[in-house]
Amino acid sequence: MTVRLGSRSVRVIDCHAHLGPPEWRVPSAPASMFEIEKTLAELDRAGVDVSVFGNNWIRVPEGAPAIEAVRRYNAFAAEVTARYPGRLMGLASAVPFGDDQHLVECERAIRELGLKGIMVSSSVAGEYLDSPSAHPFFDMVAALEVPVFVHPPRVTIGAEKMEIFRLPEMVGRPFDTTLSFARFILNGGFEHWPSMKLVGAHMGGAVSLLPGRLDFGYELRDDLSFGPWEPDVLTAPPSAYIPRLYVDTMGFHPPAVMCCVETVGAEHVVMGSDFPPVHVPVSRTVDLVRNLPLSLADREAILGGNAAALLRI
Repeated sequence: MTVRLGSRSVRVIDCHAHLGPPEWRVPSAPASMFEIEKTLAELDRAGVDVSVFGNNWIRVPEGAPAIEAVRRYNAFAAEVTARYPGRLMGLASAVPFGDDQHLVECERAIRELGLKGIMVSSSVAGEYLDSPSAHPFFDMVAALEVPVFVHPPRVTIGAEKMEIFRLPEMVGRPFDTTLSFARFILNGGFEHWPSMKLVGAHMGGAVSLLPGRLDFGYELRDDLSFGPWEPDVLTAPPSAYIPRLYVDTMGFHPPAVMCCVETVGAEHVVMGSDFPPVHVPVSRTVDLVRNLPLSLADREAILGGNAAALLRI
């Protein structure tokens, strides 16, 4: 593949894609999620070298037990990664709040199947990443030393008010990720697991807008007229933890991407297109990054260098 920055050809890694096992295909699911050769052709047109795909828990067969879906998806991810080495890279699927069999399967996907990261939902049935039931999962991830890609689920915060205009997709999902990250930080997630690498889909929602707002809450935490602040477990203001997050560029709005860069740093931003299933040419996502008002080094890092470091490829 060839994407040029100035006089240089640079490696491009798309960190946000979704492919599914062929037997999961149903009429309501975008066909592109099951058409690998067409996906590769689109990546070729856009100059993308590697596409990193995972299970976002939106297209899982209805009624399938979670552990069965996880096992099938991990096998599929490993199969596709092996069939298209250096082009398609699957992430392990996991439920952070699952029981021991989920932990065993997730560890197997990394250690035995060789997958290099994990994709989880920002919430499951209203349970968010700060839940105590997710602590064993994060303990395992810390030991495995792999990144966790956080993607919102089908049903999100505020779903009861989003019955029109695909608002769950456009508004609900980014804000579900926002809430999950805020809860994780405020409940001491990075205090417990300081080396944890969390990567937020859709620019991490609105998390890059929140450092000042979370900090004034922290500053006024003893003033109960603003409501409770508990538990008080942080050793620094919330804004000190937000730059530990990684976010992708999926949002089609350059000023929003620049806000992410200015908040978490260019070294914590990765390119993400959401193709498939989002039917927007991947070249549009690549060009957005190529044209950001940043140094060549920063744009090259966002296009692929940061993802290569995260995934150790």
